[in-house]
Amino acid sequence: MSRHLLWIDTDTGVDDAIALLVGVQLDDVEVVGVSSVCGNVKESLTFENARNVLSLAGREDIPVYPGAEAPMCIPLETAEYVHGENGLGGASIPSSNAVRETIPAWDAIYTAAKAHPGELELVLIGPETNAALALTKYPDLKHLLKRILIMGGAIIGGNSSASAEFNIYVDPHAAEVVFRSGVPVVMCGLDVTMQAWLDEDDFRKIEQLHSPAAQLILDSTKTARELYKQRVGDYYVVHDLCPILYAVKPELFRHETAGVYVETRGSITRGHTVSDLYTDKDFEDRHVEVVLDVDRDRFVQIILEALASYEESEN
Repeated sequence: MSRHLLWIDTDTGVDDAIALLVGVQLDDVEVVGVSSVCGNVKESLTFENARNVLSLAGREDIPVYPGAEAPMCIPLETAEYVHGENGLGGASIPSSNAVRETIPAWDAIYTAAKAHPGELELVLIGPETNAALALTKYPDLKHLLKRILIMGGAIIGGNSSASAEFNIYVDPHAAEVVFRSGVPVVMCGLDVTMQAWLDEDDFRKIEQLHSPAAQLILDSTKTARELYKQRVGDYYVVHDLCPILYAVKPELFRHETAGVYVETRGSITRGHTVSDLYTDKDFEDRHVEVVLDVDRDRFVQIILEALASYEESEN
């Protein structure tokens, strides 16, 4: 089986941490690098969180690069009410001893793409700021990347506004750069991620596992799970794992090809991912794979298997 070379760009919050913990355990994945970006919390925290989560996973060999501290054109809006003041729901984990990288994320992404031309898949599970800066600074980057997979957007609805998903809402200008870049894009928006949830029965299974990775998930999700109970239901949505799993296990998902652009000038519609998926008129450019459904049972099984592997590695 061929290995997928992934670069994960993250605003390391609670579900980002789960995505990292599971992603590095997938047999057919090689995480070439990780970069941090502002979003769920400020970048100085997302950088440390990414480093510390990878250390917890036993993967201090994966370098983490610091990224954008603010969106391209607008002030930063964060989501501590979901992810806690530290981005990990208040959970505390040991500090990483890995080398502290100082090269900016956009430069590191370009260097990795040049080293793996046509092979590197850029996975964006936070606002798209770092990717947009890289694509703007290095015009040839669009020819070097295999594709860009994002957790972001929504064909229908939103969670930061009535029409916008958080990652796109935080930096719509960066998202528009990505969608217009010409690089093939996979969009795992709320349409699919809201189907990718863990329920109380799943959390009881996680409670039976005895590893720092499982404990981090239990501790970090407490606040968010209470928030979900109040707003949507008795479950927790693991948004950010979707594009990673889609990269390596597309058979778990259903997608349709469409055109997608981002609203950058509107007030009520800021960050809306405008698509022709359900319209009578198509955009001329239709290069986005819009992911719409996921096999939730298999999705959960993969999470539980990955977490169980941490328990096995410690025995």
